[in-house]
Amino acid sequence: MRHVLPPLLAALAAVAVTAQPLAFGSSDDPLELGSGFRPADQIHAAAYVGPAYLPDAWRGAARAEVEALRGRLSVGLGATLHSGQGGLYGPEDDELYDLARVVRYVRWNPTALSRTYARLGPTERVSLGVGALARRYRTTTAWDERRIGAEFAVEGQAVRAAGFVDDVLRLDGVVGGEVGVTTAMRLGPVEGVGITVGGVHDLGQPGLTGDSSLTGVEVTVRGRLAAGRPFSIYPFATHARYLGHGSTVGVGVELGSPNLGDVLRPRARLAAFVNSADFVPGHVGPFYALSNRTARIVDDGAFYDAARENELAGTPLDSLGPGVDLVLDLKLIAFGRFEASQYFRRHIGAERASGYTLRLAARLPRQTRVEFALERQDFRGFLDLIQDLGKLNALVLDVRAPLGRRGMVFVRSRYGYRQLTEADGYADDPPRFLVERRFEPLVGIRIGG
Repeated sequence: MRHVLPPLLAALAAVAVTAQPLAFGSSDDPLELGSGFRPADQIHAAAYVGPAYLPDAWRGAARAEVEALRGRLSVGLGATLHSGQGGLYGPEDDELYDLARVVRYVRWNPTALSRTYARLGPTERVSLGVGALARRYRTTTAWDERRIGAEFAVEGQAVRAAGFVDDVLRLDGVVGGEVGVTTAMRLGPVEGVGITVGGVHDLGQPGLTGDSSLTGVEVTVRGRLAAGRPFSIYPFATHARYLGHGSTVGVGVELGSPNLGDVLRPRARLAAFVNSADFVPGHVGPFYALSNRTARIVDDGAFYDAARENELAGTPLDSLGPGVDLVLDLKLIAFGRFEASQYFRRHIGAERASGYTLRLAARLPRQTRVEFALERQDFRGFLDLIQDLGKLNALVLDVRAPLGRRGMVFVRSRYGYRQLTEADGYADDPPRFLVERRFEPLVGIRIGG
């Protein structure tokens, strides 16, 4: 037995490493069933009622949700309806698309033998490469305008491909993808040198290279400097460009560890980017869907002050000067059920263009789920981050927990945005967005789980 145990443990470790979730989009989100390594088949549902505050008024609310996992397929459906004047709250029944928004996710999950991942649902956290072009891109910052997108990733021994479409129904949003190849080539002490080519394009903007277009391409070279246990070191260099706009050159290093049996998967990335004008790393990010060439966020202070003209928040891409960005990106996945991640990008330049992300999420027994997520842009340094609220912010605090034997409580606090309409004094084109605050304390019952 003493001679058999070491090879057996090594084989189990090898299988666990092979079975780690593909790191793309929401593939390893602990709040979605199927993100961990082969969880048990399950199905559970819940229904809630209670008050809700959105926006600027208390309303009645009713929510229903169901999640199921069978084999490689997992599904999450959920929706909350709110009362309004003479019916439902306006943004929830003003278009046929609202029916599709009941989909939280439909996933085809990878296994140890089949490294294929696919997901249908609102885009939440898609990044390409090392984040030079797209970094945590999402369409849920304005919750009522979220789109049903698709993402996929396929991984072989030496080749990996991934991509996304942020709106599979209208096909007028952002699309992107990347292909990476790992070789046996060495560059000095760096082994396993590989190259990844990626791109992103906004179908809603005209052309490929004009002033109003947004088409980005990037090339990243990455290798392994030290392959040790438990950590390996991966240096990288990248070049990215928005056609007709600016570009960047970035270098950095990533320290990471494989996912051993769904126990722990930490990653730390340090990088520096030198940018020309009309470029900032991760421009296609958490706020891009409502702060781009056409869609913009309205300064709420000016909107509610009759003595001031309306002002737009954020800095457009073609208004950015040259600068340097320093990035610290940390992420920890534990047991396939817990995530702690933090991203800080310090922009050194004339504009307020730094970015920050914090997410703490956990899925616990008896359908318990907790998430705290914060997104910040439009600030300068660390002191601004903690002192000045700024104009580009999003915050979500979701708590779902058991109450007694079959009772459930669901509390959601959301600081995001809503699209302005003619009732606010704005037409639909070009889109304009305003801060929205929501608070929904609901109680209900659960079935299964």
